[in-house]
Amino acid sequence: ESESRAITTSERLGTPRLGGPFELVDRKGKPKTDQDYRGEYLLIYFGFTFCPDICPQEMEKQTRVIELLDAEFGPVATPVFISIDPKRDTPELVDEYCTEFHPRIAGLTGTQEQVKKVSRAYRVYYNEGIKTDDTDYLIDHSIIHYFVGQNGKFIDFFGKNMTAKEMAEKMRARIVQDAEKAKNRKQRRGVESADEDDD
Repeated sequence: ESESRAITTSERLGTPRLGGPFELVDRKGKPKTDQDYRGEYLLIYFGFTFCPDICPQEMEKQTRVIELLDAEFGPVATPVFISIDPKRDTPELVDEYCTEFHPRIAGLTGTQEQVKKVSRAYRVYYNEGIKTDDTDYLIDHSIIHYFVGQNGKFIDFFGKNMTAKEMAEKMRARIVQDAEKAKNRKQRRGVESADEDDD
């Protein structure tokens, strides 16, 4: 956790290069890539279903953020849970886990290699702790939510100390800003096509 805090602190200057393409499987075992979520804002959290306390708290926070945004904009943002425990987190377990929080959560898991790749892309720290056996262990990991734009590009991240309301406000500001830009572009195109008609 202290390591992730250090990373968070050092990366606040400018936008860090986080995120990128990924290939995982969803709650029903179907392959999913980052391309499947284009056109949607994403709020991504990396965790594991056997996590006793931190993950459920953060998933509840994620759910609250989405509820606040849904109330204002409708379903423009998709909550995403990516498992960092592919050995135990089967699609069935991820499905069961996500059901406890929000109906629209995109629960994703995959092979160890697929999970490692997406974790590296977002610079997520995770490490298996003390093991009793192959099925009984906890994982130490970064506690961060990642906000990704409709174009699949990373926008911002929110640490453990940020409240659901604060996260929703930051996301709201960007969603409004993007909508304004899109509206202006549309108006400019309208003016340009009207000019062409005058010629």
